[in-house]
Amino acid sequence: MFIYPSPSGNGYLLVKIFVFVSILVLFYQYNIDSEEDRAKTAKSINSNGNVPDNKDFTIELRENYDSLLDLVFKSIIAMNPEYECATYILNPKINNLVLQKSSSDEFPKKIIQDNPLINKIIDHDQPFLIQQSEYKNEWSDLFGDKSWRGSECILGIRLEYNEHVRGCLILMANHFKSVNDRDKNILFHLAKYLSMGISKLQRIEKLLGDKDYHLSISKLFNQINIISKDQEILEQVKDLCRSFLRYDKLTITFPKPNSSSAKVKMIDGFNEDSKLGDIIEIDNTLHGLPYKLGEIINSSNWAEEYSVKGRFIQGDIQQYNFHSILSIPIKNENKILGAISIERLEKSEFSNKDIEFLRLLSETLGSIISWKNEYSKMYKSAIHDGLTDLLNHKAYKERLTEELSRAKRFKQSLVLLILDLDKFKRINDTYGHLYGDYVLTNVSMILKDSVRNIDICARYGGEEFAIVLVNTDVENARPVAERIIEKVSEFNFNKDGIEERMTISAGMSEYPKNSLEMKELIAHADLAMYEVKKNGGNAVIAHGDY
Repeated sequence: MFIYPSPSGNGYLLVKIFVFVSILVLFYQYNIDSEEDRAKTAKSINSNGNVPDNKDFTIELRENYDSLLDLVFKSIIAMNPEYECATYILNPKINNLVLQKSSSDEFPKKIIQDNPLINKIIDHDQPFLIQQSEYKNEWSDLFGDKSWRGSECILGIRLEYNEHVRGCLILMANHFKSVNDRDKNILFHLAKYLSMGISKLQRIEKLLGDKDYHLSISKLFNQINIISKDQEILEQVKDLCRSFLRYDKLTITFPKPNSSSAKVKMIDGFNEDSKLGDIIEIDNTLHGLPYKLGEIINSSNWAEEYSVKGRFIQGDIQQYNFHSILSIPIKNENKILGAISIERLEKSEFSNKDIEFLRLLSETLGSIISWKNEYSKMYKSAIHDGLTDLLNHKAYKERLTEELSRAKRFKQSLVLLILDLDKFKRINDTYGHLYGDYVLTNVSMILKDSVRNIDICARYGGEEFAIVLVNTDVENARPVAERIIEKVSEFNFNKDGIEERMTISAGMSEYPKNSLEMKELIAHADLAMYEVKKNGGNAVIAHGDY
């Protein structure tokens, strides 16, 4: 799932999962912490006859919560089939962590808040690993006094809301060796992802009087696709603005990296003054003010209130007679990610409801962008080797499967290379693993620099690497392999006073010439590589040439 998430798969739904989990956790906390305040608020609003029945919204959220939380568990198990998982939320009234969802009966329904193992998890801001063999008594208190092998472990991380611990996410494995650094990194981002959603959604309560808005935001979240382009999400934002706001022009801009300009990413309404893709100036322009000031721009006659030299670029003030503007920066954690602006031709004030709506919509959009960015970090961690930044073994096989399917469909050839550093064990044994890691990192850079962007380069395991050269045959792939072998042999591995030379052996197989099956192609290339090693290494041989 972490390789190429599709709309029919589980991966892209991670964003939606944490949005809805966040909403439900938020509501859960409000039920516990703010019951009296909310009752007073409801009574006050009821007297004005403005409170609709939010039952439909709550049911919809809970249905999404149940189904999407199922998906996050399946996603975690896909990351590592050895894992079972559970989420707990704190109920301070009963001093317990209450089970929200679990994939196994091993997890208790409630955990006392001062449980020593839970305390170890919530006292750390990074994923914390706990082995049964090291905490036998505490483990039995938590999971029951049964026959444990001693190899079991849990990996947990706290969930936060408003800088306070509100729960935890726990993974359980039968053997602690099945937990690796990649999984810890992914779990860290999952928890950060969820905690960020909780803190962002606290302000939804302020719009409880508008059921339609609630349902619209719910729909927006529910349609998020992690592989969708930003433009598709902005189209949904535009539809929301059309439904709740009156304007002559809507403009959404995103800043250009390392620049004092921004790009128009969405427009609606009048379009003769700016078009999709136009570049606007941030300095001395009306639409640059949200970036410069970092605050709401609200005026029914902006030309008199703000000393700027243009709307989008300097010198364009007199071209079109827009008078009113409501512009709000799109933020996340005080970082400005863009701006959303609505304008009217006439001089008319925007209502408080307009301001609140656009502010919450901008925060929602900021959250979505941030969640997508967090997912990208998780995605990268899941498919790349932590040391070399090459694709990892699992990602490589999934990519190879895809390339074989493409080659079959378009009747193309591809070449698989398996490469292995010669006598690498001597390096680790003599100089230690830090120097060995230095060698692996530099060899990886040589491999990446020697192939095309369309080719696949992976760390197959240990000192072994794999490359897929797409749309080519052995004859044309041989010079590429020979160039890699030459570069490795000529590279001076010089670090901390240690200077070494290395060589590498390579074997090749070709689709469909040598086989139609992935396992056979890998086996053929592997055998060819070992044939090179038997003859001294530092060379390449294709399957069938020996």
